[in-house]
Amino acid sequence: MNPLWSRLIAQADKVAARLTELGAPKLRVVVDGKVAYWALAVPRKEDLEAHAAFPGQSASSLEAWVKDRLTLLAETWPKAQEVELLALWAGNPPRLERVVRLLTRPKEVAA
Repeated sequence: MNPLWSRLIAQADKVAARLTELGAPKLRVVVDGKVAYWALAVPRKEDLEAHAAFPGQSASSLEAWVKDRLTLLAETWPKAQEVELLALWAGNPPRLERVVRLLTRPKEVAA
């Protein structure tokens, strides 16, 4: 797995805590400057708990849900150099607030 995605998935607990703190109903995911998810609905705790009651449901917490989404994105964009997660609220214009942004630093070239 791309180290960028590994770093982001390792921070899933912090991402989930930030989403909870902000109370954002949606999440926008931007990969390499292109929108990967325009408005991904962020599930509420009650919804996750209800779904976890059924067999086969993997995301019983917001942190697990974030890990699942990021793992799916890592498979779809394995060579990502920049990933940004934005909390999103409806409106015109919509309100966006950065949750996290990670970049891969270019390797230095010896002169």
